[in-house]
Amino acid sequence: MFHYLSADAAARRSQFDRAIDRLSDVIALDPGNPAAYHDRGVAQQGLGNYRGSLDDFDKAIALSPRMARAYSSRGISWKLLGDFDRAIADQTQAVALSPWFAEAYSELGVAYLCKPDFYNAVHCLTEAIHHAPKNAGNVKQRGIALYCRGDFKAAIPDLQRAFDTTNDIYALLFLHLARANSRENASAALEIDAVKVRSWAWPSAVVGLFLGRLSAEETIAAAGTPDERAEAQFYLGQQHLLRGDHAEARKALEAATQTCPPWFNEHLAAVADLQRLG
Repeated sequence: MFHYLSADAAARRSQFDRAIDRLSDVIALDPGNPAAYHDRGVAQQGLGNYRGSLDDFDKAIALSPRMARAYSSRGISWKLLGDFDRAIADQTQAVALSPWFAEAYSELGVAYLCKPDFYNAVHCLTEAIHHAPKNAGNVKQRGIALYCRGDFKAAIPDLQRAFDTTNDIYALLFLHLARANSRENASAALEIDAVKVRSWAWPSAVVGLFLGRLSAEETIAAAGTPDERAEAQFYLGQQHLLRGDHAEARKALEAATQTCPPWFNEHLAAVADLQRLG
């Protein structure tokens, strides 16, 4: 019990290497413990060792074949490894074993979104919202799935709700794009919502870009990591689209698909927008 409590405390502090050590101690004392294998797999995910996590999830499932969360966690590793078919298979098994498992429905929706299968993504995210109606992340994700599907008006209430509930700047950015594509007065609405934006750090810098307060160069400069710079290409592409410059938009959106991880919303939306460009 001591090792398990120590592992849990370490994981909560994102000390995943320490959590792995403590869970390995648990497994050495109790090699038939499926929860310990599962939790060590989750800690492996925290370190970015997705391949290594698969072995632990496999062992957890072998010991407890009806352990829905082990299938779901393994599905997350497959998603992060870019194998979306296996991710879908595992999340489907998780919801079959536990029909009220909101997180598995959410992850299943994301995996379908990565395919990209926008219709099944919206369906699964709707199920996730049904089982966890207070989870604003699922609401935002359904809004983004609707945006990718081209249902811009339907996306607006979800994205507005997600932003109002959590002040999620990414929800606000996609809300602006959904409004613009719905031919609404998107800039005026963004001015109102931007009152909640406290600085032009990333990703708030994109709000400044859309409002004309930051240049493209200033927006890119606010993106401090490679992933943020990859996201910036998507939003620069959107700015070109809003101005009607399809050639420059295509260049930036293609750059986003090449540099954003394939499960990032910016990658998924860039693929959808490139399809709409033809």
